[in-house]
Amino acid sequence: MKRRKSITAGELLEQLSRDEDYQRRMAAQEAELAPFYAEVHADEAELVSEIQRLGFDIESVWDLVNNRAHPVLRPRFTGPYLAAYPVLVAHLTRPHHQRIREGIIRALTERDAASIAAEPLLRELRTERNQMTRWVIANALRVLIPPKARRSFPEIDEAYRAGSGL
Repeated sequence: MKRRKSITAGELLEQLSRDEDYQRRMAAQEAELAPFYAEVHADEAELVSEIQRLGFDIESVWDLVNNRAHPVLRPRFTGPYLAAYPVLVAHLTRPHHQRIREGIIRALTERDAASIAAEPLLRELRTERNQMTRWVIANALRVLIPPKARRSFPEIDEAYRAGSGL
């Protein structure tokens, strides 16, 4: 079997940009997902607007997630966003699309959010019925609450193990 020459990600992207069949498939996929994107975008509009008014250049709550500087990826927003924590916590109890709710929880998965977010997230864990969302909340709480203090809240590790399949 002959080995193919390896190519860089940039070269692959260049090839795909010229591949008409690939471009057609991607356009069809985008058209199919457009209603979902519109629903999610509309759902988070107020949240995003509130965070933008605080001076953060975001288009989605997901811009706050994994927003560290990266040598290859170019996140829209990088840096701390402590002033946005109260807005994110306030939106925890508001009705949001499941995808936006997950983004809010993941955006609060920062050690420096512990003082404002740990209690509200613990309350949410206790009432949340969706197993995947329970895992996301438990994961956040495992970051926010030190292991020794977490012993007082066995439901955190319970939800974490149940959601991760462990």
